[in-house]
Amino acid sequence: MPIRHVVFVKFLANADPAAIERFIAEVDRLPSLNTEVRNWVSGRSPEPRFHNGDFDWGLSCDLDDWDAMDRYMWHEAHLRTSPFVPDAVDYLLSFDFEHQFAGLASQQERTASPEPVAAPPDAAPRVPSLRGRRPTEARQILARCGLTMDEDVRPIPGSVWAPGRVVAVEPAVGTPLPRGTSVRVTVTGDWWMRPDLGRP
Repeated sequence: MPIRHVVFVKFLANADPAAIERFIAEVDRLPSLNTEVRNWVSGRSPEPRFHNGDFDWGLSCDLDDWDAMDRYMWHEAHLRTSPFVPDAVDYLLSFDFEHQFAGLASQQERTASPEPVAAPPDAAPRVPSLRGRRPTEARQILARCGLTMDEDVRPIPGSVWAPGRVVAVEPAVGTPLPRGTSVRVTVTGDWWMRPDLGRP
């Protein structure tokens, strides 16, 4: 059964940008040094982050089976990346799973979320989608639409989303409102606010 290997990386806040770029460049050499690695993709986190937590960069690749996964982990190409970690990486998360490819939706079925635009002068503004935005961005978007953001921001501790991101609005997205109306947002708190969970 094929194995998908996924890694999420959080860079050190005070890391030299050159050290981060060197780390990425060296890790991205893995598929050229180990021919068992397939479907290698990597990249930085986009904004807004939505479900990718507070991680800055990630990679994904496939290996033929668990034996190939074991060989990958102990391959000299993988081991040679270790010296580039301390100067760039704060922490990382790795996850491996067996998979069967199920295909992707057609291009016609995939649609991009449009950027919110200001309402015409003669139209009532509607509550825009703010999911994944930081509160400062949400406030700016609402202002462009002719609305304001309520100062009472609701936090949700222990979310799977990145901390400090909007996950809900009230009234609901698309609701027409008089200009200047205040919209209340719910924002994710720190992942580790739950007392029964310790930070790893």
